[in-house]
Amino acid sequence: MTHKVKDLSQDQRTAIESLLGRSIAENEEISIRTTAPVSAPEWLQASWESAKEQGLDQLSTEEIDAEIAAARKAREHRPSEQ
Repeated sequence: MTHKVKDLSQDQRTAIESLLGRSIAENEEISIRTTAPVSAPEWLQASWESAKEQGLDQLSTEEIDAEIAAARKAREHRPSEQ
């Protein structure tokens, strides 16, 4: 599919320029080929769905980092099993 640069959103234009490694002219035409997404394994799809149902897909990066840090800290202070 061919798109005229002038018809792209600024985000689309920025992404394409980043991929090309150069600026694109307003009158330039861009040919974009899409491919079917690679299907994730069934277990991963189920995990994503479970996370979505629990609202975990709404967490910010900072919240995720805090959760990881808390889990690591708890693991460090857990009595070792023998």
